[in-house]
Amino acid sequence: MGSRNEDPGRVHPWIRFWARAFDVFLMAVPLGLAQWHWFWPAEPGWIDLMLFGMLVLFVWLLIEPILISRLATSPGKWVFSIRILNRDGSRLSYSQALRRSDMVWAKGLGAGAPLIGQFLMAAQHYQLSRDAKTFWDEEGDFDVRHGQIRAPRVIAAAAIVALAVLALWLAAAAA
Repeated sequence: MGSRNEDPGRVHPWIRFWARAFDVFLMAVPLGLAQWHWFWPAEPGWIDLMLFGMLVLFVWLLIEPILISRLATSPGKWVFSIRILNRDGSRLSYSQALRRSDMVWAKGLGAGAPLIGQFLMAAQHYQLSRDAKTFWDEEGDFDVRHGQIRAPRVIAAAAIVALAVLALWLAAAAA
């Protein structure tokens, strides 16, 4: 079961957004470096960038269920003290976590398709704010638990982002 600090009753759409954004960023950095090193065109166009964003979300779809099923969290969710559990407090199985991640990817992010993704995120923000559940958590009967956000975790995450941006900048400057 959850700790005393967990708050399963309140919804936190923006905290959930930033947790996912951190996860996607962590996936985008190594994929971006690899793609830039081996495949990236000299002058990427908007289609290249859009396809890269879709690739990042798809790869994350394959990794997130492993983390959720084993740890009940992901790096971004850990930073913001979010855990994904079954209603009885048990961890999701891999197949449950994969199904949830697939629904988030398809019905919450629109597989990264421009405009569709933004529309779906806004719709799920509205549903989460109104009903205290997203479509995928209601469908899977999952419990999203929010703990107390700890400043050292957020500071560490901000430092990771800053270092990654610096590394990307240095790599681009060296090219």
